[in-house]
Formats: sequence, C-alpha cells, structure tokens
Amino acid sequence: MKPFHFSLFVIGITTNAFAQGQIVFYNLGNESTSPTATSSGLFWISTAGTPVLINQDFNAALYAGTDSSNLSLLNIFLLSNGTAIGDNPFPGYFVDPTATAYTIQGAFSTAFVQVEAWTGNYNSYAAAAAAGAPAAQSAIFVNLVGVPPGTPPPLLGMPAMVLSTIPEPSTFALVGLGGLSTMLFLRRKSGRLI
Repeated sequence: MKPFHFSLFVIGITTNAFAQGQIVFYNLGNESTSPTATSSGLFWISTAGTPVLINQDFNAALYAGTDSSNLSLLNIFLLSNGTAIGDNPFPGYFVDPTATAYTIQGAFSTAFVQVEAWTGNYNSYAAAAAAGAPAAQSAIFVNLVGVPPGTPPPLLGMPAMVLSTIPEPSTFALVGLGGLSTMLFLRRKSGRLI
C-alpha cells in the first residue's frame, strides 16, 4: 500500500509543477496600430482628445489569475523607485525591467489578465485616476501562458490602452449644470417668442 501512496504523491507533485503557467510583462510582439485594438495592443496617451503612441516612461501594474474573479497583483512598476520602463524600444511598448517570468498557479494554457497604466508619481492607478492624471485600466483579457520549461509568452492578448485624464465628479456636475442652464434658457427664450 505504501508504494501506491508514494506513487500518488509523486504524480500529485508532478501535476502541480506543470499546473503553473507563466507569462512575461511586455508587449514587444504586439503590432496593432489602432488605439481601439482588442488584442495585440499598444500603449497610447491622449491629453487633447487624439491618442498618440506614448513616448515617455509610465507606471504599470500586472494582474492575473485562472478566472476573471480571482486576479492577483503580480507586480507593480513605479517611476518613483526606478522600475517603470515605458516606450522601450519604441513608443507604445512596455518592457518589464526585471525580465521576470510570472507564475500563475493552476493556469495550464491560458490565464485571465488585466493591466493598469498611469503617468506621474502615483503609487497606484486609483491614486492617479483620482488626481486626474492620464491613466488606463484594460478590460480583463485572456492571454496564453507557457508551461515550464517552455518560454513564457508576452501579453499578445492585451487590448490597446489609451491613457487619458478621467474627469473628476465635480467636472461632470458642472457640465450637467451648464447643460441644464442652457436648456432652461432656450426654453424660456422660445416661450417669449410664441
């Protein structure tokens, strides 16, 4: 009976070892030149309404998991500690300066991934967005993973990400009040003419 249990133990360890998919955080293989690409996307920035490929270093965070409800933070790259490297080797690209292969437990062939990116010296996407800095959060997408000893794939499934300023709620309120004022003014003016 003991050899049987030992065999099960060895099979379990072997299966667990191979149930660890890996990815790397870079998009050098991505080729889409559209800011609305749904895969093979690049990083863009829009400060005046027209997206252009980002040509500056920016912060980024990588999340992944075996399904869309269990994403975990794999790494965060910040300008403040010198680990953020954007626009390498060309505008629109991001390269993980640590060249790390990130392991996703339980991922056999694919994983669910989300990317956040932002400019400025903020420690998170949420802080940058709250401050009105150009920021973007990708939709959750499916990406291939590699099983060791194979080469981990890059983020080929990543959609294009357009970093843009997110208006504060007070800005929306002012726009709403302006629209309401205009409507009331036009209604009052048209009432007098009748």
